[in-house]
Amino acid sequence: MRLVACGDSLFSSKNLVNRLDQRVIKYLKEADGAFTNAEFCTPTPDTPPASGRGYMTSVRADRLDELVDLNLKLISFVNNHSGDYGWQGIMETMEAAEARKLVACGLGRNLMDARLPRFLDTANGRIGIVATGSTRSEVFAASDAGAGVAARPGTNPLRWKQAYVLPEREFEQLRAIDTLLGTKASVDEGNRIETFPPSDDQHFSFGSLYEGNIKIEKGDRAYVRTYANEKDVEELLKSVKDASRRSDLTIFSVHTHEGINENWYSPEPPEFIEKICRQAIDAGADAVIGHGAHFMRGVEIYKGHPIFYNLGSLLMEFEAGESIIAPEMYESYGYAPESRPSDLHGNRAKDKDGNFIGFASERRFSENAMAIIDKTEEGLSWKLVPLDLHLDGEIPLKRGLPVLAEPEVARKMADHLQKISEKYGTKFTYDETDGTIRVE
Repeated sequence: MRLVACGDSLFSSKNLVNRLDQRVIKYLKEADGAFTNAEFCTPTPDTPPASGRGYMTSVRADRLDELVDLNLKLISFVNNHSGDYGWQGIMETMEAAEARKLVACGLGRNLMDARLPRFLDTANGRIGIVATGSTRSEVFAASDAGAGVAARPGTNPLRWKQAYVLPEREFEQLRAIDTLLGTKASVDEGNRIETFPPSDDQHFSFGSLYEGNIKIEKGDRAYVRTYANEKDVEELLKSVKDASRRSDLTIFSVHTHEGINENWYSPEPPEFIEKICRQAIDAGADAVIGHGAHFMRGVEIYKGHPIFYNLGSLLMEFEAGESIIAPEMYESYGYAPESRPSDLHGNRAKDKDGNFIGFASERRFSENAMAIIDKTEEGLSWKLVPLDLHLDGEIPLKRGLPVLAEPEVARKMADHLQKISEKYGTKFTYDETDGTIRVE
């Protein structure tokens, strides 16, 4: 049985099956199952956007037909754009996917539903998947009914927190600044009145108790400590165990932009992501598929199973499409509310002098991969198919659409993956015979 796992899909144009590299489509069509993260929602025209969303990614429901045409049937919808149109938009996205017989993963009509594994039954076996997301997970999480309260549709969350750890000298310096600003007294009074736990000599909250603060801890060294919600982890692992008992191939999918030190564009994942991915393997997952960063992170082979911390993107098409952009989104980027999608997206690709900027200015956002995962009686095997999205191409209509990477690009990708996976001891070799990257 073969699964082709892809990273994020952001697109809004049509007829992809006749516009993409046919070699890429061949991989997708010949697989028993193909997976991607749809980093968008599909609201109906009468559903308003949620307040304060800033950058939104949404398309009309007919764009899901493109995924069907490409044999992409296992679709994760849990990400930091799931709730751009609120819980109603989440419901409409689920219903649109279900109407097309897509396996919509990571969303649910309530929390128990969202946490359940999803399955794709094929002629060669069953693929089970548990999909979650960490980025903005606290905003879009589903909830269950109870105590006279209705359930809320939403995502299967992996909620997490961070603490900023400082050595004793810097800890005391920041605490003195907190006192000088008057924010320490404000937090102390708020804690007392709201009956929150008080600060102590090892921890304090720096900033506003109500409008935002950061947690400061005393430690031996300076670093950002990240940790996941224990209940979310418990339920995720329960679902992985459930899926592994009922599947021939079990996948744990996690959407995560986060990197170490609060850097979304770091090649290294944060500690809480590494931990949950390893726990998922221990719970019975055959492989872990990470996505969200829009570039590739390292690969770890953990107890004989691959953890792809981020596969990057399969589709990252902005300029040529017809994405839905609310007036307030234009205004948040400094544009008039009556602007067009090409105004915003075009100016995020090139500056006024015609130089590529943002995602288009760095090759790592174009160099991504599909993971080929095979499960047979002999065991599990995997490899990467290197892709080039050519975000720096001169034809806007083709930017963000994948082609198989040329050998020179693919070799550089293998070398780069070797470098960023050094801490895991993973080896990468470009195979000249079939254009794939061996991972071991």
